[in-house]
Amino acid sequence: MYSRELLPPPEHLIHNGTPVFGTFEGHPEKLDIRGVRTPFGNINLPHVFTDIRIRSILSFSFEAGDYIGNIDFFDEKAFGFAELVLWNKETGRKFSYNTFMGPRRRFIPHSLEKGFCSSFKKKRYIRISWNHALNRISLVFNMKGDSLRPDARGAFSGRFMNENTCEITSVIPHPVKRRCSATYTAVSDIKGSIFLGKTKFSDEVSPGELSGTSILRINRSYYKFYNSRESLAACGEVNGKKIGFILSQQAEDAVETDTYNENILIVNGKCIPLPSVTITHPMGITEKWVIQDTENMVDLTFTPKSDNFRELSLFVMSSRIHTVYGVFEGSLRISDDECIGLDGFEGIAANQLMRL
Repeated sequence: MYSRELLPPPEHLIHNGTPVFGTFEGHPEKLDIRGVRTPFGNINLPHVFTDIRIRSILSFSFEAGDYIGNIDFFDEKAFGFAELVLWNKETGRKFSYNTFMGPRRRFIPHSLEKGFCSSFKKKRYIRISWNHALNRISLVFNMKGDSLRPDARGAFSGRFMNENTCEITSVIPHPVKRRCSATYTAVSDIKGSIFLGKTKFSDEVSPGELSGTSILRINRSYYKFYNSRESLAACGEVNGKKIGFILSQQAEDAVETDTYNENILIVNGKCIPLPSVTITHPMGITEKWVIQDTENMVDLTFTPKSDNFRELSLFVMSSRIHTVYGVFEGSLRISDDECIGLDGFEGIAANQLMRL
């Protein structure tokens, strides 16, 4: 059966200009990959020129009660972009809110001990924060609606010191070993509430306190001018087990994908590394996806229910992003004699194509 060693986190992810590759239990003090020596060739350019090719993405996926949602922050150095997409699992209704953020010193902080990522606009307020000293991870959003979209408010919090919480940091080649991609993942239980205002199509909704699960991911990578990526994330409860999993495939995957990848399965707070996977959707993004590996650990299909498409273009930068809500069917293997069967397990897929 496939295995990948889980290591203690290093003090720094970059040592003497070289990335420290591996999958680490817990987290370092900072998710910082600045200072890599010659990431784009043999010419030793000053770091001020190579560091500007680093891009950051923060994603927060959550499920609670009848709702499943996803928040993305994109840090493009000169500007930022944030989007909240919320689905009602019972009715299938989708609510999407986005905001553009002007120049700021840093949209996504380096510190993993304590930090926050936010959009401060009055009509598009989103704040995701974490503080290990206070044992807290939290999400707050307050979005102004219109005639079609309701006002949406929500607040959720979870704890790092919880038996179902798991933190994993991975550093992989991107795709060669002179460049790297670093990802921090935290899966945790959450509690909170959601309020949806009234529109001409629906009444106010305030279902009271909700319990669920969340996945926080922060990624920093040395990007080339073109980059494409597909990822799948889901969390929830199956047969009394709290689970969460991340699966991805991108054009910049390392050559040794079974040794270096970000795929993980979390079961009741325990991390199980997964092998590389192949993600296909021969009939298109809005039709059934097939996700499989060569180690007989991942055998899934993903059937989309709702696609949220966003196309951005600013100067030379452009991106096409699909955020898809759907259901997983199939199995994930925990050990040689145990696997988890998924039947109608809801999650979110993303298809991203960026020119930076």
